Amino acid sequence: MVAAREILLKSHNALEILFDLFKIKQSFLLMFTGIMGYLIAGGLSIDSRVAIYLVIALLFTIFGTTGINMVLDSDIDSIMERTRRRAIPRGAISRLNASMISILFLVAGLWISYMINPWVFIAGLLGFLIDILVYTIMTKRRSWTSVIYGGFAGGMPAFGGYMAYAGHPTLESLILLLLVAAWSNAHIWYIVIYNYDDYKRAEIPMLPVVKGVRSGVMGSLIHVYIMLTLIVIYFILTGFSAWITLAVGGYLSIKLIQIMRRHLDSVTKADAYKTFKFLSPYLAIIFITMFIDKIIAL
Repeated sequence: MVAAREILLKSHNALEILFDLFKIKQSFLLMFTGIMGYLIAGGLSIDSRVAIYLVIALLFTIFGTTGINMVLDSDIDSIMERTRRRAIPRGAISRLNASMISILFLVAGLWISYMINPWVFIAGLLGFLIDILVYTIMTKRRSWTSVIYGGFAGGMPAFGGYMAYAGHPTLESLILLLLVAAWSNAHIWYIVIYNYDDYKRAEIPMLPVVKGVRSGVMGSLIHVYIMLTLIVIYFILTGFSAWITLAVGGYLSIKLIQIMRRHLDSVTKADAYKTFKFLSPYLAIIFITMFIDKIIAL
């Protein structure tokens, strides 16, 4: 009985460490965009086998990429107040073990992606290369533009999910990719404004730190305009049928624009917190409305 409890406790601790290593909330959001990309492409005409493969491929590829990112950023995480209790900085798992587990996940995910079709594999591989090579290694510690490149990596699950059904890139799949990329930039810059002192202490050259808070607000505002434009383009591409997406996306985008324009004069830490919380469900809501519009149009 005691032995069983110890095993359960160790298993629980191991899962807690892995969930922390793989930034479970962020990873699940990316998985959600990938799954929704598949559903938006196919509506109700989906292949259950492909859907299962896609879920597993997304899980492994995203976890693997995120884990490697956490290994490379562990020194930064140890400096920042909001991240210093993550798995590697607090010593719950070594960089070597985290690297080995993450690489295994990544390879398995890419292999399963290829089983779906080559384009899903390409999306997964590009997501990894952009996130790790371009964003984490080449630009994150050197330029405020790093998150722009990182945004494209974040859009790859949605892009790949759509192609799991379509079998090739389409304009609609690119819209999904760009929506995620634009949203992630607006979201992260407001998180930086809220955690300004943390990012400054860690010497990470984010836009609000390097160019000033007002520039961070302006950058986020521009990306909300981009999201609104993409929603309008998507409405046109669907033959003017995605009315729910246009109405809901238009309302949320205009509301965000009104909020952010006020912040150009002054933005408090409380304002930044409320805004990035308002932004948090935006992407999920838009993807859900796209799926509903797809079903209605069938």
